Amino acid sequence: MSDAVVVQLITTAGVVFVAVLGKVKLDRIGRDAREAREQTANEHADAEYPNLRDELTAVHETMRDVAAGQGRLEEGQKRHDSEIGGIRHTQRQQTDALARLDERMEGRDAEQRREHAVLAKRLDDHLAPTD
Repeated sequence: MSDAVVVQLITTAGVVFVAVLGKVKLDRIGRDAREAREQTANEHADAEYPNLRDELTAVHETMRDVAAGQGRLEEGQKRHDSEIGGIRHTQRQQTDALARLDERMEGRDAEQRREHAVLAKRLDDHLAPTD
C-alpha cells in the first residue's frame, strides 16, 4: 500500500468518525429541542396563549397591574389613616370639652343645692312660730 492510499484511508476514517460523532450530537440536540418544545408548547385547544413566552408576558403585565393597584390601595390606606387620626383628634377634643362642661354643671348643681338649702332654712326660720 502506498502512502497516498494510507493517508486517504486515514482521512476517510477520520471523516466517517467525525460524521458519526456529529450525528450523535445532532440527535441529542434534536431530542432536547423536541423535549423543550413539548414543555413550552400549549397544546390545549382553547388556550388563551399559544406558547409559554406569550403566557409569561401576560403574567408579567398582570403583575405590573397588580403592583400598580397595590400602590393605589396603599395611598388610599394612608389617606384613610390620616382621616381617622383627624376624627380621633376631634373626638378627644369633644370628650375633653364634655368633661369640662360636666365639671361646670356639677359645680353649678352644688351651688344651687347650697342656695336652696340656705333659702329653705330662711323660709323655715320665717315660718317658724315665734314664742
